[in-house]
Amino acid sequence: MNLVKKRVAIKPSPVFWRAMGIVNGLCMMVLLLRLAFMVPAVNLWFYRWQYTVNDTYRHVNMLPADLHDVTRHLIRYMQGLLDRDTGLQIQTIVGGQVRDFFSPIEIRHMVDVYDLFAWGRVILYTCAPLLFATTLAFVTRGRRHLAMLHHGWKWVSGTVIVLLLIPAIFMLINWSRAFDLFHEIFFDNDYWILNPQVDLLVRIVPNGFFIHATMVIGGVFGTGLLGMFWLGRRRAVEGSLES
Repeated sequence: MNLVKKRVAIKPSPVFWRAMGIVNGLCMMVLLLRLAFMVPAVNLWFYRWQYTVNDTYRHVNMLPADLHDVTRHLIRYMQGLLDRDTGLQIQTIVGGQVRDFFSPIEIRHMVDVYDLFAWGRVILYTCAPLLFATTLAFVTRGRRHLAMLHHGWKWVSGTVIVLLLIPAIFMLINWSRAFDLFHEIFFDNDYWILNPQVDLLVRIVPNGFFIHATMVIGGVFGTGLLGMFWLGRRRAVEGSLES
């Protein structure tokens, strides 16, 4: 008598799909955060707005066109379009004289900034395909699985919103200390401590620049998280009712 072996299909459990929903939500959150950072960091309009608000043209004694050229060069450097070690320096006209814009210590600090943006690109290239793949997996499984995806969005966004309340309150109470703490965490040296009497970089991006940049980042990221939470909560409930 021949024994016929039946193949048993192993289907992923609901726990697996819930975990996938959380992974999808985390990838969505990371991409939202990167988008929020890039809005002020690599857009010339933001720098031009801040130059006007902070009277930067007078502080650096430069014509707007010359400072804008330097800014475009700086943006291209942070985007990874120039050499990490030698690509930042640019000659310009300051106070009617031709000179190198960046000092050695500024270049050394911007190398560290370059590395941070490089890591951001690595995270982008990792999360974007993962977000696409997990979303596609949920879409092809139907409404019940989509409810698990939206539950993951709700859980991730809600958790992040709660966790961000502490640093947000800290920044409101003591911005200066929060700013220093950020640099102490992400940089293992003190090259970020610049002298406005000597270094032009700290004049074009003074304290007010970073305050407004943080407000823009917080606004974009916060809006994205709230939208993610609202959509996730609404669709998760609808999916549960339909199932």
